[in-house]
Amino acid sequence: MQTGLTRIQSDTSPPEAWASLVLDALADQTCRRMLTTLRESRDPMTAQELSAVCDVPLSTTYRKLERLTDARLVDETLQLRASGTHTHQYRPRVDSVTLKLNGDEEVEINAFGED
Repeated sequence: MQTGLTRIQSDTSPPEAWASLVLDALADQTCRRMLTTLRESRDPMTAQELSAVCDVPLSTTYRKLERLTDARLVDETLQLRASGTHTHQYRPRVDSVTLKLNGDEEVEINAFGED
């Protein structure tokens, strides 16, 4: 038997802060590669699987996944097993991201996904 718990973002920060997190994550080549890999996968992936597929050290993979999760681009689910072991799995939260610059030098970002 296996049960999943999803990490819910309870971020109350202003939209500008979220925009900055998204832009920072998408500016990172490794984050983009990991997000693309997750989008191409049929099933959620573990950090170990992503590390192997993307050829990135595991410690780096965890840092990048945290960045993607904080930017709300990736969902993290904790899979609990009857054996007592558990693992974190990741799946993309968005299919696309649209960036809009307005006249006040502000950035508006819209993320579109399956939610």
